[in-house]
Amino acid sequence: MRGDDVVLVALAAAPLVLGATAWWLIATLHARDGEPRLAAKLALSGVATAFCSAAVLLALEIRYRFAYDATDAFSLTRTSQRWFERHYHRNSWQLRDDVDYTLTRPSGRRRVTFVGDSFTAGHGLPDVADRFANRIRVREPRWDVQTLARNGLDTGAELAFLRDAFARGYESDDVVLVYCPNDIGDLLPRWRAVVDQLYADFRDAGFLVHHSYGVNHLYFRLRASRTPQIAGYYPELVAAYAGPPFAQQAQRLREIVDLVRANGARPWAVTFPFVQTLGPEDPFAPAYERLDVLWRALGVAHLDLRPALAGAEPTDLVVNRDDPHPNERAHALAASAIERFMLSAPARDARSRSPGTVTTPPKSGLTGLAPER
Repeated sequence: MRGDDVVLVALAAAPLVLGATAWWLIATLHARDGEPRLAAKLALSGVATAFCSAAVLLALEIRYRFAYDATDAFSLTRTSQRWFERHYHRNSWQLRDDVDYTLTRPSGRRRVTFVGDSFTAGHGLPDVADRFANRIRVREPRWDVQTLARNGLDTGAELAFLRDAFARGYESDDVVLVYCPNDIGDLLPRWRAVVDQLYADFRDAGFLVHHSYGVNHLYFRLRASRTPQIAGYYPELVAAYAGPPFAQQAQRLREIVDLVRANGARPWAVTFPFVQTLGPEDPFAPAYERLDVLWRALGVAHLDLRPALAGAEPTDLVVNRDDPHPNERAHALAASAIERFMLSAPARDARSRSPGTVTTPPKSGLTGLAPER
């Protein structure tokens, strides 16, 4: 019998055994003459408490094993991992989509390539058709929309991903980098340490956490209460945009822009904000402004999605309480804004530019990107 089955049987049997024990104790106490002893009362109280706890655990197990179908932000829970097995289907390129991709551009169609991380891949969306890129594909049939995105990619990995794609002969008309604030994370050892520790703690949590869906979720809740990063609060990332790491990040983003231009495509940038922090007190507001300065300095058309999302409450834009990734509504709003942006924004780079030609903005254009003191 598998570990999951053993746990399920044990959790189902526990209330029955404890209930029968409580019934026997009650019957025994009633059969005796006189006042029941304190020890007998304590025994009955303990069994009753254990019965209630076992019943609650069984109810949680039934809910999270058979009914609940949702993600958490880091895919730490059993339910989240099962969600990926059910809903995260890959094409021949091992990327999430319901169509296959080709290296060469199709004749007579504009290829638009979205590059990004879990926001772009559609983490938390059961139907990939609800993802902003797939919505745009339906609305613009003359475009060949491809999504080069994977969960967990940061800017360094995205740069390597694009280098490899172009080295293999990948062609595109427009490459849209969908930027998320945690794309700077690989430059932050403390940030990486927090994330790595989360996965290590779950890996070493023990048999019951690994084989019970209910206990697994309770353990997740406990860790979430002690780890603000699980709930979507990232003080390390906020600080990075005001310090030296942003200078390194700016150089990597320049490399992506140069690489795209060198391969005959137009670079675009879309900033997809953390939707759970949107509002007048958004701690990432200075970071978004610095990113906009950078994209303008690099001569790249840039769309900040905050205005497009501003009309909704942040709680209405997230996947669920355990996962602050953007939900279907957020993706729908993003799709409309990105489509309008790409149809109306002036092309900053001519398609006819010969490969290898790179437009370098004047150094003065990068003022304001130095770390804040």
